[in-house]
Amino acid sequence: MDYEQAQHEIDLMTLFKILLNKWYLIVATTLLGFLGAFVYAYMMLDHEYTANASMIILVSNENQSNEQNFNFSSKLKSTYTELAKSDIVVFRVIEELGLEYSPRELRDMMTITGVQDTFIIKLSIVTNNASHAQEIANKTVSVMQEVSTSFEGFDNIEILDTAQRPLNPSGPNRLLYVVIGTLLGSIIGIGIIFVIEMLDQTVKTSYDIETKLKLRVLAAIPDYEMPEDLERL
Repeated sequence: MDYEQAQHEIDLMTLFKILLNKWYLIVATTLLGFLGAFVYAYMMLDHEYTANASMIILVSNENQSNEQNFNFSSKLKSTYTELAKSDIVVFRVIEELGLEYSPRELRDMMTITGVQDTFIIKLSIVTNNASHAQEIANKTVSVMQEVSTSFEGFDNIEILDTAQRPLNPSGPNRLLYVVIGTLLGSIIGIGIIFVIEMLDQTVKTSYDIETKLKLRVLAAIPDYEMPEDLERL
């Protein structure tokens, strides 16, 4: 074992001892992180409710082959996903339901995706109110259907499933908040210990004498406990 490897092992042992000597600080910050995350997750965050509605794109053009109809439907899925968040749809939903949400807030609540290998589009609305989630989801797909009829060639969307009032909250993931808060607390505690040690310029070991004072250590008196019978002599 060469000197550098031995010195590296000594440094790791030193770091471990530093953390072990100040274990109480890590425990304290971990506990504070846990309590803070628990209070935030379970007492401050509101429930989230998700309402789902779905639409189907029906393309049946006799002048086109089945493959052409399928490709056209696939392109329409992307079009309708953008239509859901367009100004004309969002503003109409807000106006007709008398919502107090801004257009940006409504878009943030909305997730719309095309189901792979199908002509189905799924719309999800996430809010802190179960009734609002249902109303917004159903109104959005209804407005999308009405708006699509205003454009030639895009009047082939039908509502497949209307949204039902969610009975149970879908989020947030409170346990995840608690786990993250606990981990952050422990990391902060370790960081504080390292900062304290970096700011501490006192000489504690022979290694400190060599690195800080640039002096060679010729001998060191070991620190160990003597048996009681020897201490009486």
